[in-house]
Amino acid sequence: MLTLQKNKRSLFSLAGIALLIGMLLPQNALGREAALVKASNPIEKLSKRELRRLLLGKTKQWRNGDKVILATLHGGDAHNQFIKAYVGKTAKQFTNYWRKMLFSGKGRMPKAFHSQRELASFVANQKGALGYTSEGLLVNGTKVLVIE
Repeated sequence: MLTLQKNKRSLFSLAGIALLIGMLLPQNALGREAALVKASNPIEKLSKRELRRLLLGKTKQWRNGDKVILATLHGGDAHNQFIKAYVGKTAKQFTNYWRKMLFSGKGRMPKAFHSQRELASFVANQKGALGYTSEGLLVNGTKVLVIE
């Protein structure tokens, strides 16, 4: 009986240590989504506000004058979390926003992909493209933007 209680305490101690380590790691190390651009894009970092404006089509050009080409996922956890974190909308609200932009003639629906790898490959090969993937899923020719 004493051994069982000792093992339970050890297990709780390990769980507590794992939780503490998880809280101390930078958020990007925990599997958050990352904004991606083509590796040759001169932009290295954006404010959260700038990223939001790009994702909503309010800013249509990069600082260097290249046209922004927005690439999104059709759905899934990465899409839901990225849109919520950087646009402040649910995935459904984001889609409805873009439908309204399309029907009012103020914008075009973002190019949508079924997989993160397809989206990242598109970004790697398209000048001006902006997309996102789960942190750590990079394709040659892309880079992660620092969001401040």
